[in-house]
Amino acid sequence: MSQSPDILKNKIKGFKKKYFLNILIKNVIFFFALITTAYLLATTFENSFSPNSTGRSILFFTGILLLLILFFKLILRPYLNFIQADSQISDEEAARFIGKFFPEISDKLLNTIQLGSISSSDNSLIIASIEKRHLEISPFEFKSSIDLKSNKKYIKYVAYPFLVLFSLLLFIPQYLTESTNRIVNYDREFSPGLLFSIAPINQNFTAFKNEDFLLEVGVTGSVIPDQVYVSLMGRKIKMKPNAKDNFEYTFSKVQDSFSFNIEASDYQSGNYNVEVLRRPDIKTFNIGLDYPNYTGKKNEALENVGNLTVPEGTQITWRIKTIEAESVQIKFNQEASPINFEPSGNQLFESKKRVKQTDSYRLLLENKHSRNKDSIAYNIEVIKDQFPKISVDIYNDTTLFAFIVFNGLIGDDYGISKLEFVYSKNDIQNSFAIPFNKNLTSQNYFYQWKLDTLNIEEGESIAYFIRVWDNDGINGRKPSQTSTYTFKLPEKKEIKEKLDKQATGAKKELDKSLEEAQDLNEQIKDIQNDLKSKENLNWQENKKINDLIKQKERLEEALNQINQQNKDLAKKQERFNQPNEKLQTKVEQLQKLMDDILDDETKKLYDELKKLLEEQKDSDDIEDVMNQIENKEENLQKEIERAIEMFKRMQFDYKMDEIINDLDKLSKEQEELSEESLDKQNDKESLQDEQEKLNESFEEVKKQMDKLEELNQEMKQPESLEDFSQEESEIENEQQKSQELLEQNKRKKSSESQKNAADKMKQMKKKMEEMQAGMEMTMMQENLDHLRDIVDNLVKVSFDQENIMTQFRGVNQSDPRYVTLSQEQLKLKDDAKIIEDSLLSLASRVFQIQSFVTREVGAMNDEIEASLQGLKDRRKAEATTHQQYAMTSINNLALLLDDVLQQMQQQMAESMGKPQKGKGQKQNNPGLSELQKQLNKKIEDLKKSGKTGRPLSKELAELAAEQEMLRNELQKLQDELGENEEGAGTNIKEAIEKMEKTEQDLVNKRITQETINRQKDILTRMLKAEDALRERELDDQREAEQADNYNRNLPPEFEEYIKAKQKELELLNTVPPKMNPYYKEEVNKYFRRLNEQ
Repeated sequence: MSQSPDILKNKIKGFKKKYFLNILIKNVIFFFALITTAYLLATTFENSFSPNSTGRSILFFTGILLLLILFFKLILRPYLNFIQADSQISDEEAARFIGKFFPEISDKLLNTIQLGSISSSDNSLIIASIEKRHLEISPFEFKSSIDLKSNKKYIKYVAYPFLVLFSLLLFIPQYLTESTNRIVNYDREFSPGLLFSIAPINQNFTAFKNEDFLLEVGVTGSVIPDQVYVSLMGRKIKMKPNAKDNFEYTFSKVQDSFSFNIEASDYQSGNYNVEVLRRPDIKTFNIGLDYPNYTGKKNEALENVGNLTVPEGTQITWRIKTIEAESVQIKFNQEASPINFEPSGNQLFESKKRVKQTDSYRLLLENKHSRNKDSIAYNIEVIKDQFPKISVDIYNDTTLFAFIVFNGLIGDDYGISKLEFVYSKNDIQNSFAIPFNKNLTSQNYFYQWKLDTLNIEEGESIAYFIRVWDNDGINGRKPSQTSTYTFKLPEKKEIKEKLDKQATGAKKELDKSLEEAQDLNEQIKDIQNDLKSKENLNWQENKKINDLIKQKERLEEALNQINQQNKDLAKKQERFNQPNEKLQTKVEQLQKLMDDILDDETKKLYDELKKLLEEQKDSDDIEDVMNQIENKEENLQKEIERAIEMFKRMQFDYKMDEIINDLDKLSKEQEELSEESLDKQNDKESLQDEQEKLNESFEEVKKQMDKLEELNQEMKQPESLEDFSQEESEIENEQQKSQELLEQNKRKKSSESQKNAADKMKQMKKKMEEMQAGMEMTMMQENLDHLRDIVDNLVKVSFDQENIMTQFRGVNQSDPRYVTLSQEQLKLKDDAKIIEDSLLSLASRVFQIQSFVTREVGAMNDEIEASLQGLKDRRKAEATTHQQYAMTSINNLALLLDDVLQQMQQQMAESMGKPQKGKGQKQNNPGLSELQKQLNKKIEDLKKSGKTGRPLSKELAELAAEQEMLRNELQKLQDELGENEEGAGTNIKEAIEKMEKTEQDLVNKRITQETINRQKDILTRMLKAEDALRERELDDQREAEQADNYNRNLPPEFEEYIKAKQKELELLNTVPPKMNPYYKEEVNKYFRRLNEQ
């Protein structure tokens, strides 16, 4: 069906809407016209006839009624018709209205609507007729039949009244305002004939006892009186004008009800009655505070105090005695409803509340007349239980990485329940408690964490923090913690670099101190030359001597620092390199030498020199002291030179020991990787990474080998190091080959290469051990021979000195033998000088020779020199005395060196395999096998040399003697082992038998291939015996193994710091626990400031 009927209906609806809108607009215009006209008429009537209060009330309510009627009829009802336009008139009525405007379609439109109401889907003729009429009607717009602009003609009806209203407001506004005021205030009296009216502005004439009552009156009219009075109990009281152009008067502190009237000029009002009532009020106000138990605070009772500061969880009890109150409420700002107090007696009220947050509250008192006037408001400041506070200062042991010292401050508002140290290693967290004083809310804590028990490996790190818990009994214990710190043990490479750097620094400082000692000696000689030519000192000599004393002090300070650096370095090397027992003994001996470099006698000489300068003694006395100082400083220079050389040798030994340990560890890791490579479950890439790390580690070993060569060349007497380049190349090739095979996923072959690399590392390590033992044995033998020669020479010099001294007793100064004996004494001096040079050279290699030995050499030379000076000056008695002292020094020196000789012989015997007394069986030192290996090489070289005759016989005899010495040492070792040692004992026994056959061949000048093969077999059996003894030694060590307990002494700075902190803790413990909280907090602040410093 066509949509034409719907279109027609919509057009009719639009017409209806516009029709009623046109009516509404016209009515609005008439509404404002009528209301304005009515207002003008009412004000004109009031101004003209001045009706009384009744007339004004009729006029006021009539106006209101008229306004409502007009609004309903002209605005509200047309508006409702507009919004419901479709239901207000039918479509036929709308068609008739439209037909009046469009006559040509009037009948058609009406018939179409009527046909549409009776049409059906079965009557096609009617439908066709309707469609035809729709087509004829559709061009017409029905809404255009209504012209909204036609309402403009009604505007004149509202314009005239509005024009009159505006004119009155502009020229005589009081015409409208006064009249309007009188009509609106119809219930007030306005005096007719007066130019003003007076009326109280107060709406309520009720006052309250002991409160002020403010009376305010308003004056209106064309003329305002200057003075307005209140008439009270026969008295006229002048009212004051206020800022609102009104008049006011305050009745102060009213007690009872009263009446008054108002007067102004000829005006007098009627009586006004004021009723005085009583407000509720508070008489007494008490508060009870019940604090949480965990705070440790005592409960309190407060009087007439409303503002509170309390801990969280405090229960507050209000007890109020009131005046004229029927009910009491407490209203908290953060709660919607007030809380009623419970009556507990005559005008007594009580309420309780446990507070947990800061809030403000008001007390509301009420009776049948009113509430309390003044706001009774207070604040409750709830102090939340704070998180505990913690600070920490961390001091790391940067020398040995053996401990970490923690110090800090912990505090809480009410107490601490727990202090713990938390650390994690390999993602496993552990913790332990740190002691503290539970009676103090703020205190220092101190803890030293020892790291050596954690088995931290190089490069491994540990994360840690300190956590403190409070004792919050309301919300549960709360923790606070420090930042998370990390301790990382440096990588092995980094440790080595630091050790090398520190050793190099110590060496440089020693060299620098040697230069300063040499310069000091030059200054001493320069001063001595000046003293020889002058009897008295001038200011220049004084200045030189003072400068000398200052330089000596600087040198002492530098040597003390070097000594400390050497101690630190030794501790580090002991901690990380784990040197062998012999090397550790050398370290201790070098440290003793460093400790003894500065002797007390030299210090006393410098003190004496200062005293002589202050007393201004003559040059002879000063010269004597300077001579003694010169001898001491020369000894000091020699000791420093010796210390430098011993330090170089010790660092060389350290480096070699370190390389051997690294090769041992590296070979084990390479062997483990070889086994892991066969396991297919292991990732190929991880295996490659591990192999790459091992390659880098071996590369580092090569660098250490180069460093070893550098250290060797720095010594005055370098060792003859073997060439390991072939071993290094073979190991590198095997490692590289295994890496390539891993990339090709040939695990088995790669594992074989890794195993080969591990074996070659072991061989290289063994070769280095043998070289180390051989060098040690050779040096020991050389040092022993040199020391024996020195002791023999000392004995000879002692006898010579005794002989010269004895002969001098029988001659006088004129005897020709006096000169001869003096020359012999001079020769003795030269001999002593040779001994001194030899001893100093030996002392730089032999650690057992202590400082007092070299000083005794100096004393010997001084006495010999003094005896020569006595002989030169012909003072025989004095010379003989010095000879006696010289002989005593020589004998002392011989005895001291003989002790050193015995020690060296014992050490050599131990190195050859003899056990130490009281320590069980000692490991067979590789030195014997190394000496046997060298002997084998000599025999082979002699066989190839083709020598004959006397040279051949001499070398064969020497070789036979060496073989006999080695056989005797092995025989002693076998005797001490006994028959119970099956493995080592059997090999040693067979080696001894073969050695005897070799000795027979050498004596008979018979070196055959059988001799060469026998020597190789001897070496093999000696090596097997050494391995067996070494394994036995390791088993003994495992049984008696204990954790390293190296010195954990703190540095002096740490010790002083710890003592100071402990004193603070003791002082904190003495703070009385019942001290006033204010002063207690001040004490805590004081200690916090101390901690920050």
